[in-house]
Amino acid sequence: MKTTRSFLLLLMLLATSGLNAQKEEDKYAALVSEVRNEVWSLNLPDFKNMTVPEKYRNEPAVILAAHSRLEVTRKTKLDWWGMGLTKQQITCRSIYRQMVYINSQSALEEMSQFSFLSQEKERYTRNEQQRILGVRIIKPDGTIQETAPQEYMETDEGGHPRSRNIQEKWNKLAVPGLEIGDKIDIFFFNYTSLENHNLDPFVFRFRQSHPMLSYTVHCEIDDKLTTQYRTLNGAPDFKQSKDENGNILLDVAVKDIEQTEPDLWYNPMQQTPMTLMYITNSKMKKYTYIPKSTTEKGLQPNPDAAAIQEDDWEFIKQAQKYSGYGGLSSPKKGIRLLRNVKQIKKKDWTDEKKADFIYNYYRFALLSDIKSDCNNELFIIYFQGLLDWVDVPNLFGMVTNEDKEPLDKLTNYRNTTWLLALPESQKYYLPPTAYLIPHEIPARYQGRQAILEPDKKKAKKLNTKAEREHFNLPAGTADDNQNITTIQADIDNTLLTVSRNEYRTGTQKEYMQSALVKLEDVDAAYRRLLSIDKEFAEEVGKKYADDLREAFRKGREQEKEDYKWEIDFYHGENAKELLGYQMQCLGNRPDSAAFIYNVRYTMDGYIRKAGPNYVLSAGRLIGEQTQIEGKERKRSTDIYMSAPRTFQWNITVNLPEGYKAAPEGVEKLNVKVENECGAFIAKAVTENGKLVLNILKRYNHKTEPAANWEKLLQIQDASKAYEALSVVLKK
Repeated sequence: MKTTRSFLLLLMLLATSGLNAQKEEDKYAALVSEVRNEVWSLNLPDFKNMTVPEKYRNEPAVILAAHSRLEVTRKTKLDWWGMGLTKQQITCRSIYRQMVYINSQSALEEMSQFSFLSQEKERYTRNEQQRILGVRIIKPDGTIQETAPQEYMETDEGGHPRSRNIQEKWNKLAVPGLEIGDKIDIFFFNYTSLENHNLDPFVFRFRQSHPMLSYTVHCEIDDKLTTQYRTLNGAPDFKQSKDENGNILLDVAVKDIEQTEPDLWYNPMQQTPMTLMYITNSKMKKYTYIPKSTTEKGLQPNPDAAAIQEDDWEFIKQAQKYSGYGGLSSPKKGIRLLRNVKQIKKKDWTDEKKADFIYNYYRFALLSDIKSDCNNELFIIYFQGLLDWVDVPNLFGMVTNEDKEPLDKLTNYRNTTWLLALPESQKYYLPPTAYLIPHEIPARYQGRQAILEPDKKKAKKLNTKAEREHFNLPAGTADDNQNITTIQADIDNTLLTVSRNEYRTGTQKEYMQSALVKLEDVDAAYRRLLSIDKEFAEEVGKKYADDLREAFRKGREQEKEDYKWEIDFYHGENAKELLGYQMQCLGNRPDSAAFIYNVRYTMDGYIRKAGPNYVLSAGRLIGEQTQIEGKERKRSTDIYMSAPRTFQWNITVNLPEGYKAAPEGVEKLNVKVENECGAFIAKAVTENGKLVLNILKRYNHKTEPAANWEKLLQIQDASKAYEALSVVLKK
């Protein structure tokens, strides 16, 4: 009887679960219907304009109209399950709608498929988000075709949720019936309900990848919340007002935005006119940090950046009070970390050498602890604690990376990155990026505004008042950031065997380190660097070591595919066969700072027979170069690169016995283009049965004014044209 009751109870639970799921689906379907009716019936005059101006007739696509709408309200509710009697619920409805004229195959492909997170819900907090995509097509004869909800398909393309406590549903849509010459009217709707949490920031961008005839923004925000916004890069300011209920109203309208975002060498955060908006509720439960700048309710247009910086300085003070074992997953590992670091206190090392050692040892401990949840902020907090423990003078500081606003326009304290500085040697330590030397500055921070806390010792020596130091972090040169490629190529009939060595320094290390290096290689490199006889994992228990070895195994399984990807990345096509690969140097120590690896493979299509002779596509050995074509060849916005950098190729092709390179073909392989922006210089000779190419490509600066675009085009065009150069190998 007991078993029967248990079985019946299980059936009831399953039935209830099914009913709840159906109820949620019905609720979402009703919201979809409501929102579609609401959005399509909005009175937006600009969406009635179907005319494409003559000057945009040859554009791949034209945004005829765009509109952003934001409604944010706050409610106080009884909280029967929490510790307090009330809780704060924030409700947000946001809409982005645009109508786009499709005038090319590329635009058609861009607007034909969409994948989006339709529903997201946290199990215990009741925080939820509902997202809706609406699409209708306007044919050249004026016929309107709305995509029915049945066309949307559930998908698992979103991958795994960020947390086991989050339920997610993803939808995708292949827009049926869309053709070149159509206009697509599309909206993205987002409903968010949060309890005792703040909303993600909102971004209004006044430049897109296509010309925009009209962009309007309308916001309605509860005045009991704090609304801070910052206009960046020349973005227009809002017209401010209030409705009869006291809600904040913000409106802006811009016409004929002709300038577009280029695909190449452009940083939207630094160059696109945009407005960042943060809406916060300072009346939440005080289990979270409440920045002082947000305690004043209402509107704060373009707030004082110094006040936002003070929010972060105060947050740093609170974070420094955190006690623990360095963010490691167990006290045992943390204690071992502290004991090993303490041993260097009495060593006759410079402060810089001590700081480098501690940074590397702490980084190694975290890498070996695959269960650690230490983030960038905690890394710097604990790193400072370890430096203080061994009496290494240091100063705390803050900076923002190039994908955030600069410090003098700081909009939210969470947009900063913390750093440490050694005041005597002027070395700066940021959270780990790839596997750089500890005081190497990653590309996205070089040259950025930074602030250090007051140096009281220096002020005392100079008998002055201790004040914060405002400065720019150092930036590297083209000589600091090098990618030197050395190739030995052998010809076997129409097959080319390539042995390639890559030597990368400075900012040129970061991307490929992250893409190719395996955890086992990192573990071995750091143990050599730190003179650790045993693996860190072996010192903390068998189970932990087993977990780490399993991570090593999975990395090795993926390694071959990663090097195949690297070849495709270099040549723009797959190798016929991968013959071998090896990482030679991780590049994480001052005495061997370059990231070095080898890869050996065969390529088809580089050699072809021409009667008794061969034709060698010699220029293609420098790898696939970026081709700039179409509308990208005209530029009215400044150029923003990752860093100044140098590419160098040292290529030796062993000619088949009895063959020599035709002199006229070799002569064409000598090219020289050089100007104030950089250079492309190629020298070719034949000697001892070999074709030898020495090639240099250099970009002198991280940024260039738009006026220098033609000079950059000269360099880029020369390198792309070089790919097409061939030489005849005569019998």
